[in-house]
Amino acid sequence: MAVPTIFFIGFLRVVSLLSTLFTLLLLCDKLESRNHSDDGFPMNTAQPKRAQSMKTIDKAMTLLNLFTTETPEFRLVDIARAAGLDKVTAMRLLNSLVAGGLLEQHPETRKYRLGTAILRLARIRETAFPMISTLQPIVDRLSEETGESGHASLASEVGLTTIALCEPNRSTRVWIDPTQVLPFHATASGIVYLAHLPKSEAEALLARSSDKRYTAETATREQLIQRMDDARRLGYAKSIGGFEVDTAGFAAPVFDWHGKVIATMGLACVRSRLDDANHDHLIRAVVHAAHAATKAFGGKSPDAP
Repeated sequence: MAVPTIFFIGFLRVVSLLSTLFTLLLLCDKLESRNHSDDGFPMNTAQPKRAQSMKTIDKAMTLLNLFTTETPEFRLVDIARAAGLDKVTAMRLLNSLVAGGLLEQHPETRKYRLGTAILRLARIRETAFPMISTLQPIVDRLSEETGESGHASLASEVGLTTIALCEPNRSTRVWIDPTQVLPFHATASGIVYLAHLPKSEAEALLARSSDKRYTAETATREQLIQRMDDARRLGYAKSIGGFEVDTAGFAAPVFDWHGKVIATMGLACVRSRLDDANHDHLIRAVVHAAHAATKAFGGKSPDAP
């Protein structure tokens, strides 16, 4: 994987961390600066200001999430339109992000792009929690063994983010966009992740998730529940044509030392190549890769003694 792609994938995780950090900072600021009445009871005057600040942060995070490998730069008018903001509000947010180094503006074209602070934060994230460097060699071996596109994903509140990928050296293959957030219900990785969450967590995540049908074969909510049961029992999940008609997906869970699912290892295969001869081989390969990743993180299956 090329270095710029690694850093862009790291950026996706950094954006999530920044959102949490900004929230904590605002809470601390509220506790330190809130006014008190003469009798010692706190006044509520800070609440509207904090609510407004939270909305501002949400808008800033929306702007950051608009940048992708396909659209790495934006003009002011374009990013304002994409975010649903007026130009004045967008300009104010962009100026703050530029001041913090999270964005930068080209001196000639005046277009905005991700700033160098993203690289620094991505390095810190990967150094402190080496997910990509741990998973990438395993994904490389998985792709080489199967001749299909291997990938590893982490989950967030809105879907799955690809943090490591490898495409086979063949003309016909599945291309995976590392900046695209993948839906839980329409992908093998999403299904196997949900299947190995505690039931209450899976239900809460599904309640907040879309059930959009990407193809005629996308799982309905009832089918999804059944596929989650199968994935929990078998230790892997598959989705044939659920997200893209010409793609077949297989995935298995990666666990931490508490036996909690933290990632997924998957294969995105050209559907026309799938047959009885290689079906079982692909499943064994992705399960073996997930076990290797679990071991690399010092993890264990929840069923292990």
